[in-house]
Amino acid sequence: MTGFVRFTPRSHHPATLSSGVQMERNSTSEAIVLTNRRWGELHRLVTLLSPSLGVFDAVAYGARKGKLAGGIEPFTIGTFYLYHNGAKNTYSITDIDPQYRVDAIRTDLRRLYTANTLAELAMRMHGGDFSELYSVLCNHVLLLSDDSVDPRQVLIQYIWKFVRIMGLEPDLTACPVCSRTFGEQEILSFNTGLHVPCCDKCADVDTGGFELALGPGARKYLVLTRTLSDHDSVLVELSETATLRLVGYMIRYVTNILGGPLRSLAGGVLQGTMQ
Repeated sequence: MTGFVRFTPRSHHPATLSSGVQMERNSTSEAIVLTNRRWGELHRLVTLLSPSLGVFDAVAYGARKGKLAGGIEPFTIGTFYLYHNGAKNTYSITDIDPQYRVDAIRTDLRRLYTANTLAELAMRMHGGDFSELYSVLCNHVLLLSDDSVDPRQVLIQYIWKFVRIMGLEPDLTACPVCSRTFGEQEILSFNTGLHVPCCDKCADVDTGGFELALGPGARKYLVLTRTLSDHDSVLVELSETATLRLVGYMIRYVTNILGGPLRSLAGGVLQGTMQ
């Protein structure tokens, strides 16, 4: 795989009590940087996803010019050394051992906007297993850094797995409303109240526009790829037309689940880069 830099971890010894027990306010966590923004004159507020802590903010003091600057770039994966202020329930970053820094993403517009969308979805997840989300997000970010992998496939598969993690994955073999088995060549419609594909009679959207219509080929693709690993699923071939349609469908699908548009999709920039 190309496009990322892997680092050799350093040895750290968190502060301990005289008995040798680690102090609760100092901890370490594997995490991926979702975003960061300016915090005062010299600091950055970093949003992280951790398998144990979920999505949380941590201040990187002096990070605009200090030693932490290189480790808080979006999509950096590594071990973060944290200080927890129990009184204020806030975190700060004291050190970082970056394991992967995906530079290739930041130099490719399609991959950058796709990665931003993956990160925003993680920040907006309600319910689900953060440990699984962390694994899926890290895998897909690393896949994005591989220039042999189509970023559109990465987006499709990430959203498909995101829906599963939230506990909303449909089986795509029978209508979840009336339980009728779908025909092999049937085009599925959508029920926005239940956030699921369904038969035409149980839909509450206009199927004529085909914006939330799922064709038989796309349905077979989704059924097949959900049994595959993250890596193998993005390598399943799709035609150019099918890819474009499925990207649009999956974006509309997840937007319906979240109840509102994604900021990373504002203005249609991502969609424009996917053409």
